[in-house]
Amino acid sequence: MKKIKKLLSQFMLIICLSTFITPGAAEFTNLPIVVTAQAAYNKATIYDVQEALNNAGYDCGTPDGVVGKNTKASIRKYQKDNDLKVTGTVNKTLLKMLGVTVTKSTSSSNTKTEATVYITRTGSKYHSSGCRYLRQSKISISLSEAKKNYDPCSVCKP
Repeated sequence: MKKIKKLLSQFMLIICLSTFITPGAAEFTNLPIVVTAQAAYNKATIYDVQEALNNAGYDCGTPDGVVGKNTKASIRKYQKDNDLKVTGTVNKTLLKMLGVTVTKSTSSSNTKTEATVYITRTGSKYHSSGCRYLRQSKISISLSEAKKNYDPCSVCKP
């Protein structure tokens, strides 16, 4: 009887700890697995999509041209509400439904590409891609924008 009580208490402890550590895991159990090759849209097009979503009542935050967590969630909700295939990504169907046209980027041989660095949701420093401090979250941002609002990481020295 003691062995059964001990085993049962260990089992209950494992269940309690697993729910404490991953409280939102149940939300993701029924999501379909979708593998798609996402087309690369420029920041101007993403910005227009974010504005259109905000205007349609799907809050994706302040438009910044970056597909982040809020933008993906808004896209999923819009797609679900309009009986579209739920991917959470910007695609031709979404652009057509929102009335957004793809903005062509002007590229010339004199145009320099901006370096990309990363920040965390809660941090105050910017990091290079492989920095160990980017385990929890990794939000891309241009180097020039990062220099305005953040300090460089002293470990990865971006």
